[in-house]
Amino acid sequence: MPPLSRPPVVLLVQPPHDDRAMYTEYLRLNHLTVLCSEDAATAMALVESADVIVTEIRLPGGDGIQFIQRLRASVGTTETPIIVLTASAWGSEQDRAEAAGCDLFLAKPCVPEMLLAEVQRAVAQRSIPKPRPVSAAPLERRHPREK
Repeated sequence: MPPLSRPPVVLLVQPPHDDRAMYTEYLRLNHLTVLCSEDAATAMALVESADVIVTEIRLPGGDGIQFIQRLRASVGTTETPIIVLTASAWGSEQDRAEAAGCDLFLAKPCVPEMLLAEVQRAVAQRSIPKPRPVSAAPLERRHPREK
């Protein structure tokens, strides 16, 4: 994937009572485009526009773990970086999130600078072209006219 020629798009899926406004403002001040959603159902309509998805695992009307699993199963988001940003920071929750397919687990309280750094790192890693698989060359090559 070539480097982005536009500001990275972050989908922030956080319930309204969480720190969504603070993170949104900080990311925007640092030249990122932020799309916000308070639940997984609304977020699903926005995921294909996102370069990085930042989600809580305790979401209204659904489980953030199931949201991550849906993202990993969807063709358009199998490789989109997913960062979990949650106050539910028990080891068992981290294990569940990682098993579902998240790339990074951040516990709240999380300073906005740390979230920004991790989002930028995820975007940079996504922009690095992945090596293409190399098929094994035949041991012996002959010109089509040779027998």
